[in-house]
Amino acid sequence: MLDRVAKTIARHRMFGPGDRAAVAVSGGADSVCLLDVLHELGPRWNLHLTVLHLNHNLRGEESRADAAFVAEMARGLGLASVLADADLSGRRGNLEQAARRARQQFFQEAMRHHTLDKIATGHTRSDQAETVLFRFLRGAGGAGLAAIRPVTAQGLVRPLIDSPRAAVLDYLRRRRLPWREDSTNASPEFTRNRIRHQLLPALVRDFNPALEETLAHTADWAFEEEAYWEAEIDRLASQHLRD
Repeated sequence: MLDRVAKTIARHRMFGPGDRAAVAVSGGADSVCLLDVLHELGPRWNLHLTVLHLNHNLRGEESRADAAFVAEMARGLGLASVLADADLSGRRGNLEQAARRARQQFFQEAMRHHTLDKIATGHTRSDQAETVLFRFLRGAGGAGLAAIRPVTAQGLVRPLIDSPRAAVLDYLRRRRLPWREDSTNASPEFTRNRIRHQLLPALVRDFNPALEETLAHTADWAFEEEAYWEAEIDRLASQHLRD
């Protein structure tokens, strides 16, 4: 696991020597794995790590327990933590979208206030596959199918993007690391949960046992094509366009 993540970081140049990097930790399996892995690998890049946690206040005491768990984990590793609240409990409409916007705002504020170079999130290869399938069902083109970018212009990096969820769980069990289970992850109310727990398993069972990897490869292909054309357009523009 450590070697795989180290290769992902190096291939996408996610970190530079001495970077001030924050790790977004919800308390779930993926983010706990990410924090532990980066704590282990950090000395290779002389990373200065901080833990970020946003409490969405959607699950009452369960949400508060998640925040306490993350704070204690950060203390145990000797890392500073930044915990914040976003009250979405009374929000109507698309709750997933509202939570995503709240996280983005939290990340942007953390980047400014704590002089961060990068923020690492725990998106895995399995998340990538689910996102590709979700966007395909919505009719996305090449840019959309590139799905979760390994590195973004906003300073987000995804060191686990080449690691499937099964590898994450195996790592946590071997290291005997606890994590928190978000009760809403099982709710069919959310589209991503229905894709993860119903649609994708049915497609894997009935059509393609390697579908998760196939979908993730589709994201790789779309990302590389988008990157090629962006570079080509920039090259042609510099040759033929004048101020």
